[in-house]
Amino acid sequence: MTRYLEIGQIVNTFGIKGMVKVKPFTDDIEQFEKLKKIYVKTKNSKKEYEIEQVKYHKNMVLIKFKGIDKIEDAEILRGSY
Repeated sequence: MTRYLEIGQIVNTFGIKGMVKVKPFTDDIEQFEKLKKIYVKTKNSKKEYEIEQVKYHKNMVLIKFKGIDKIEDAEILRGSY
């Protein structure tokens, strides 16, 4: 059985190039830099995304996913885990 661990919640978009703002569920937010891919869980599904870039802003994690290049695409992920 595969287990998944929630590492944060996508609370908003950031900028216009498709970055998302993540509220981390860990005190050591630099762990996000070690990740290459993550699953994003929405209401109906779970989808794998490749991480292109990780930044930090005011205790939040900013993530750029491969293939999410516009704010409209990132907006769909808001509220996901």
